[in-house]
Amino acid sequence: MGSQSTTMKLCTYMGAIAGTMMFLGIWPVAHLFPPLAPSMPHAQVAQYYREHQVGILVGGILITSASVLFFPFLGALATFMKKIEGPVSPLTWSFVMIVAYGFVTLFFAGLFFTVAAYRLDRPDTEIVLLSDIAFFLFVMPAVPAFVQNIVTGIVILQDRKTAPTLPRWLGYLNLWTGVLFLPGLAVGLFKSGPFAWNGVLAFWLPAVVFGIWFNVMIFAMLAAIKRGALAGE
Repeated sequence: MGSQSTTMKLCTYMGAIAGTMMFLGIWPVAHLFPPLAPSMPHAQVAQYYREHQVGILVGGILITSASVLFFPFLGALATFMKKIEGPVSPLTWSFVMIVAYGFVTLFFAGLFFTVAAYRLDRPDTEIVLLSDIAFFLFVMPAVPAFVQNIVTGIVILQDRKTAPTLPRWLGYLNLWTGVLFLPGLAVGLFKSGPFAWNGVLAFWLPAVVFGIWFNVMIFAMLAAIKRGALAGE
């Protein structure tokens, strides 16, 4: 059990590393947090990428690298879910498949940010197109995030043991987190206002909720590992 506990801790800490890398890459390094306004003129968007080329290229490396490091963390969470569901675990396998393509959008967002900044002599329209794709990939995957958290919440709440593997309040946190991610689905319909990709409902609310959810999950998982919640696995 000792080696399994160590592996679970390492996978969980990978999530903390991934979150830090993503935040550093998108904000102080690439200066793309908050996102550029969708209504910004093409010439200004292109100039922004030219002025911040090195930062965006380095930020792209951090973002794409972070996208991979999230998976050990998600694998650790899936292990907890499998413990709760038991041998027949359709929701756990659904979770695994959802995150497999839900988080890959982060990799492609970093990739498109990199391509947009790679050649300074591109026409403005090409830079804007690549930038738009990157921001859509970064903000819009609300449905996989919604389903991922709903599935997680349902599994946690299914645990009827006297000492549940993960606390029941964590299930409710996941359900509400999934619901609050949904406004990001509407970013393709708006270039300004609360539902734009830099708006209060489509970006800031999910961003704050994700930050809270992510950190709470890390601490809750580490606490569960420490008290031996996976004993017998």
